[in-house]
Amino acid sequence: ITVFALYVSTVYNKAIATSDTDIIVNSVIVLFVMEMDEWIFSTLEAINEKWTKHAAESGDKSADDTDAEKRSTLDEMKGEIELQKAQIAGQQEELDLQKEKMARQSDEITLLREVVQKIQDSLAVAATFSDSI
Repeated sequence: ITVFALYVSTVYNKAIATSDTDIIVNSVIVLFVMEMDEWIFSTLEAINEKWTKHAAESGDKSADDTDAEKRSTLDEMKGEIELQKAQIAGQQEELDLQKEKMARQSDEITLLREVVQKIQDSLAVAATFSDSI
């Protein structure tokens, strides 16, 4: 980017500047804008490094390297997705087993309540019978 900025600044100054003072002023403005760009980039990097990581890496690599890296990353992500799908399927099976177990326990609780109610009824009948004797 720096070489490009130097080239653009030179062409711009040749086209616009009419005196040495104009060249200096324009150069200072370009340097200021470049410095501001660096500050903004540093700020974004401090906020979240992932935002700037891609921009920094893409400037250092060729298109083939970037495409290969993207394919590799995509393959890794697909593998992770498949792994997560398998985990979800296992968790779903476990959840279904837990539901069945809860249903059986609910049936057992209902049966126990009926038994307890019958015992209480028979105790009440026995108490009434012993009081009458």
